Amino acid sequence: MQPFECNSTRYGCRRFLVHYALLLLVGVAVLLMIIPAGAAETFGMDYDPAIASMIAEIDESELRNTTSDLSSIPTRAYGSDGNRVAGEYIFQRLSAIPGLEVEFQGGEVNNVIARLPGANTSLNEVVVVGAHYDSLSSDPARAPGATDNGCGVAIVLELARVMSGHSFDRTVEFAFWNAEEDGSYGSSAYVENATAPVALYFNYDSACYDPENWSVLDIIYDNRSREAAALLAGYNVLYGTNFSLTLNNYQTCSSDHIPFQARGYPAVATHSDGHGPAHTPDDTPEHVSFEYAKRNAGLGLSLIAKVAGIREDGSDLFVQKARPAG
Repeated sequence: MQPFECNSTRYGCRRFLVHYALLLLVGVAVLLMIIPAGAAETFGMDYDPAIASMIAEIDESELRNTTSDLSSIPTRAYGSDGNRVAGEYIFQRLSAIPGLEVEFQGGEVNNVIARLPGANTSLNEVVVVGAHYDSLSSDPARAPGATDNGCGVAIVLELARVMSGHSFDRTVEFAFWNAEEDGSYGSSAYVENATAPVALYFNYDSACYDPENWSVLDIIYDNRSREAAALLAGYNVLYGTNFSLTLNNYQTCSSDHIPFQARGYPAVATHSDGHGPAHTPDDTPEHVSFEYAKRNAGLGLSLIAKVAGIREDGSDLFVQKARPAG
C-alpha cells in the first residue's frame, strides 16, 4: 500500500469506530446511517447457507503457505527479477485451479488476471477482487512484503480456489496488480482498458496485521460504494466474522481501489488497523495475523459472492448496472 496521507488520531485514517462489545447493536445503527432510504429492502440481508458454506471452505494454512512462498522471494519490487518470479508464481498457482482462464495483462506492467466465467451470458458486468503483488522496502534488496501485500495476494488466491468450485451469474475476475507501490500503475492500466463494466471492485491491501488481537478492520468506500460498505457491516454480523469495523470514506488512503473509484465503479477496500513493519526488511510472515486474514477473506467473500450472484441460492442479483463516470 502506498503511504497514507490521512489525518488520524492513531494509525492512518479518520474513522468511525464500532466497538466490539456492542457489535450487534451498533452494527444495526451503522447500517441505518449509511444505507439510503429503501435500500434495506432492495439489498436483502437474508442469511444464505451457500455463502456460509463457501466461507467455511477458506483454509488458513493456504493463506500461511502462500504468504511464506511470496515472502521467501528476497524482493518483489517492481522491475526486479524477484517481481517477475512472483508474477510467474501467481500465474502457475492460478493455472492449476480448474475452471479459471488465466492471462498476463497490462503489457510491461504484468498484471495477472484469472477469470471465472459467469453462467448468465446476458450480464456483461464483472466482479473484480484484487491485491497487489509488488513490494517496497527501505532496503530495496530486502523487501519480503508479507503484510504489504503478500497476505493480500494469499487471500485473493484462496478466494479463487474456493469460488472456482461454485457457479455465479456474473463473471468474477481475480486480479493481481503490479506496480502499486509505484503509483497503482497495474490497476490503472486495467481500468483504462476495461472491456466490461465493473459491478464491484474489492481490494485487499495491508489487510492482515493484528498483533494485539483487537480485530479492528477498516472498510474504505466512497459514495458509489456506500451500499456495499453497508452490506459488509451487516454481513460481518450475519456470517460471524465479528470484526470491530471502522468505516472510512475520506478518500485519502491510496491503493488499487482508487482507479476504480475514479472511473465511477463501486469499489471498496479492507485495511488493518496499523501498518506495523510494512515497507521495511522486517515485513515477514511472523507479523501476519492469519486467523484475522481468514476472517477478512470470509467477509469479502460474503459480499463478492452476493454481487456475483451465487447460483446455489437462486436469489435475485442486487447490484445495479455500473455506470462509469464521464
